[in-house]
Amino acid sequence: TALPHQVDLAAAVRALQLVRHYDTLRLETYRNKENLADRIRLSLIGSAIALRFDDVGYFNRVYCGDETVFQRLPEVEESYRGGPFGCELVGPPSADHDGGSRAISRPGWKPANRFAWLYAPNARALAPKPPEAFDIRSPEPHQRQQFLLTYLRAFEAQEDRIPAALRNMRHLFDRPELDFFMAWYGEKPAGVGMMMRSGNAALLCAGAALPDFRDKGCHSALLAARIRMAVEYGTAELYSWAILGGQSQANLERAGLASVALTATWRFVPEPGR
Repeated sequence: TALPHQVDLAAAVRALQLVRHYDTLRLETYRNKENLADRIRLSLIGSAIALRFDDVGYFNRVYCGDETVFQRLPEVEESYRGGPFGCELVGPPSADHDGGSRAISRPGWKPANRFAWLYAPNARALAPKPPEAFDIRSPEPHQRQQFLLTYLRAFEAQEDRIPAALRNMRHLFDRPELDFFMAWYGEKPAGVGMMMRSGNAALLCAGAALPDFRDKGCHSALLAARIRMAVEYGTAELYSWAILGGQSQANLERAGLASVALTATWRFVPEPGR
């Protein structure tokens, strides 16, 4: 996979901070609205934050935009003792092809994913043309349950986890910084996307298509709609992230965002019984 053509580490760190804020916002909302203090924990470890949700493995991540987290790995490990998932460490962005992956020799740590951080300084300068096959609309109040079901199935959630996820996620509609987009193909829901606004910036997040509509332009249509909405809000800067070399990264770049840095992540899995 090629290196970013436009290296901008400051923009990549800002993208990481926005993703961290998006995940933290969601967990804080679930914890407060559903009384999940016994299941959700957010721990500050220096400049890093360790997110732990004992019901959903995805959220168990440590975000840190600088190198200091590598000196505090014992504290990171302690944050996930006794939990079912361990964690994924999302460290500082790098211009290196390996994503700045530094060796972690401690037991229990293994290389995990590689992500690209994406950025556009001026949303108004982008003019992506969406495929005409899809109609993108914000869900009406009576369509919110359908939006959430489409979201969960597009991201291939386990069916037995869906009822709890619906209880938690319904509270996100109360967050004023979040916007919701649903793609329709005729009368059929095809995919979803979200956008989080923060000051003069917006994070393009949670974009996914149902299996029947993948590789047919649904994700690109959702991106175009979110970019248009960002322009309407007067938002200047756009940020996102994607699995390095994946279709989402390609679609984001086609929409006008540039990959500005990479991050290689590490996964920690505690030893059984510890």
